[in-house]
Amino acid sequence: MNPLRFEPAPEVTVDDRVFKRFLRYPVAREFEGAVAENATWAREWFSQNGRPWLVAIEADETIQQLCAAIWPKAPRLGVIIASAGAEAELAAAAYWEKDEPDRYYFLECFASAVVDELLTQTRDSLGAKKHYCPGYPDWSIAENIPLLAAIKNAVELPRPLESLDSGMLTPKKSQIAVFELPQT
Repeated sequence: MNPLRFEPAPEVTVDDRVFKRFLRYPVAREFEGAVAENATWAREWFSQNGRPWLVAIEADETIQQLCAAIWPKAPRLGVIIASAGAEAELAAAAYWEKDEPDRYYFLECFASAVVDELLTQTRDSLGAKKHYCPGYPDWSIAENIPLLAAIKNAVELPRPLESLDSGMLTPKKSQIAVFELPQT
């Protein structure tokens, strides 16, 4: 299968509005003081050490069937698999262990914002209006298990991605998004 997009090292720009949403910080309020220092640090750390990746594919028949309950009338579906990579997760855990909760929190939030931006920017570039992911209302996170297995049968991913028994993905700052492909 030829991917719609295969980017083992995409350039990703995280908008401050998106980063603030994950920090649960007021969008209209400027970063200042220790918050500004930690936000800048997280951006710099990720730009030097993060290894995000993404793959977008057209759903094959198996994936289409797995998504039928969510997208029952979609003639063609696309799937985006995006990850901030394991590096941020491992570094954040190390900061937590070193009793540096601010560094942990800002890095976790920035990595989440990276995945969100990758999904949104890729979806938009492919002409879709919305996406839906296992774990959203009415779609169990456990659906990541068969969905990821079907994806791995369809395309080789640039780096490891696994699902736990719960359906949570690991590295944890990873997400599978399904969207309706526009009619050609």
